[in-house]
Amino acid sequence: MKTSRKNKSLTILLAIFAIALTASCQKWLDVKPEDKFTEEQIYKTPGGVAEVMNGIYLRLGEEKSYGSYLTMTMMEVLAQRYRVNSDRSAFYYYNSRSYNEKKVQEGLAAIWTDMYVTIGNINDFIRILPTVDNGLTQEQKDQYLGEAIGLRAFLHFDVLRMFGNYYDETTKSEEAIPYYRKLSTTIEPFSTSEEIIAYILEDIAQAEQLLSKDPIIGGSSLENYNNNRFNFYAAKALKARVYQWAGDKEKAFAAAKAVIDAQNVFPWVNHAAITIAGKDTDRKFFSEIIFSVFNPDLYTIYQNHFDGNLLEGELLATGPDNSVSKVYENYEGDYRYTYLWPYATSGIGYRTFVKYVDLVNKDNKSRFMVPLIRMSEMYYIAAESAPTPTEGLGYLNTVRQHRNIITDISNPANLKNEITKEYRKEFYGEGQLWFYYKRSKITSVMSMNSNGSNTTIPLVEYRFPIPQVELNGR
Repeated sequence: MKTSRKNKSLTILLAIFAIALTASCQKWLDVKPEDKFTEEQIYKTPGGVAEVMNGIYLRLGEEKSYGSYLTMTMMEVLAQRYRVNSDRSAFYYYNSRSYNEKKVQEGLAAIWTDMYVTIGNINDFIRILPTVDNGLTQEQKDQYLGEAIGLRAFLHFDVLRMFGNYYDETTKSEEAIPYYRKLSTTIEPFSTSEEIIAYILEDIAQAEQLLSKDPIIGGSSLENYNNNRFNFYAAKALKARVYQWAGDKEKAFAAAKAVIDAQNVFPWVNHAAITIAGKDTDRKFFSEIIFSVFNPDLYTIYQNHFDGNLLEGELLATGPDNSVSKVYENYEGDYRYTYLWPYATSGIGYRTFVKYVDLVNKDNKSRFMVPLIRMSEMYYIAAESAPTPTEGLGYLNTVRQHRNIITDISNPANLKNEITKEYRKEFYGEGQLWFYYKRSKITSVMSMNSNGSNTTIPLVEYRFPIPQVELNGR
């Protein structure tokens, strides 16, 4: 059935009210007849503002958003990271990029709608906060607004990376997605990829300015959950991603280098934290994370998809021949291989992915966190966009050394190939490899469905189809 513009706008508005209800609980039970009164209720105290912002972050951590689909499950299945050979798997049709299958169409439509609903919530937050006098200082308001505007850029960029084409001189003028900077009943037209990149960079610049007094500056990623919100360095890291996507190596390098220069804020994980026995192992390398989201259902998702006691057709792993060994080049010294892919102690018995297994220490700050941007990516961007391949090798080898790989790469001619290997090793369960392949136009990829041999992904299949629910409303 065709969805009218009015109905689509109503859906977004109702979703905003749903977030506020979740975030503000009993405050919303005292319903007033006018929306304005309701806004005043929720924004009238600093605590109310914090709850609305927290509600936005919680949406990002939901299962069909960054809490699973856009990180550890759907995006990784698309990138051929797990062996998926049974329709018992919820991601069976994603594995073959069967975009005409009803389950896939519904899944992608849900992601599209969820992203734009969250953007709508962000835009309403940006509209309302400056208008209220609730005891927040201007500096505090700027901090909130900087995070919100940064998130708006972050979400639009990922919608572009999923539903837009790869970016180059021949495709940047193609229509890609709409960009929303306000919540209204007006449906924004589709903009070109080049225009979307410009809008994103404008938002990032504004976010950087507003976040210029962010407490994380001169502080630590681990203080006050600094890396669980869109902070000042997340804005700079996103800028590096965006420039790299757009092929502007000089600006990508400068942006990545600005984050690398703040390495002391995001210290490398130490050997003791990685190798500690039991389930308290720091498998996420949490101090290095620039931005993460909170998913209270993370361990249910782990049990449903990664637990070694699952049936083979339901398990997301690399199969009984342990094809993951090819990703890590059979090097047991690599922390990411030894501690993220151990042999299951029960059930299927082969190597399983344990980055998101529950922790014994229930007070550990990293417990429910899912990484979205990490420091190592800035080194990879710097390596790829450095003025010379030799300089690039220095950035690449720095990460390898901190992953306990004792042999440096010495031949500059191998730089791009080694960067590709590092993306495979570093970002398991984080959803970034698919975007790396797409940006790099790599069509022959290592597949766990082929026992670690290569399979072909045509360039056209890297672009998700625009959902019909969006097209029907235009």
